[in-house]
Amino acid sequence: MLPPGPVVPVSGCPAQRGNFTLPVDDVDAMCKDLTARGVTLLNGPMDRPWGIRTASFRDPGGHIWEIAQ
Repeated sequence: MLPPGPVVPVSGCPAQRGNFTLPVDDVDAMCKDLTARGVTLLNGPMDRPWGIRTASFRDPGGHIWEIAQ
């Protein structure tokens, strides 16, 4: 049974607000560009078992972005 009303995230642990995937031609090159701009990657670049290469990062609003080739 779910509690009534909205669920409050644990203090210091913001809730994920969304996850978006953007196709790119070269994940490795995009990761180099992102890190040069001060973006911290959450993971990757890595080859996924289902045949694509991905990496992800969180934006200042808490949204998780994945780039994939």
